[in-house]
Amino acid sequence: MKPLIAPFLLLCCGFAQAQDFPAGVFGHEYTAQAGEPVWNLRQDGNGLALSGNDGTAPVLLHNLSAEERAAFWQKMGWPAASSAAAQCAGNGDDLFCEVPKRVRADISWLKDNGSDFFYYSEMAGVMEISRLPPR
Repeated sequence: MKPLIAPFLLLCCGFAQAQDFPAGVFGHEYTAQAGEPVWNLRQDGNGLALSGNDGTAPVLLHNLSAEERAAFWQKMGWPAASSAAAQCAGNGDDLFCEVPKRVRADISWLKDNGSDFFYYSEMAGVMEISRLPPR
């Protein structure tokens, strides 16, 4: 029975790291009303279609590869190993990431966040965001 444990653990851990950024509705605390949706990310093929609440046409995001996440982490000066636990989707202008609490604890910019999610853009910097419940 013991020989079956190692392959099971490899499948389990590999699957956990291969997950993509989740679709959903996201917001932040700087909206006019609490819980107001800001972004809607819906599954579109192998990526996500991002639409805002401003009525503009959706833009496509792709799930970042391990190399792309590592490059972003390096740009930010964050511990390199922690990028492996993140799931991110972006398009060069917009970046959405999910980072587990245990990993955020080692990243000074994220350690005080209550949410696992953040948004990044060159203009806005890093902003904590929340996944909103379905309406």
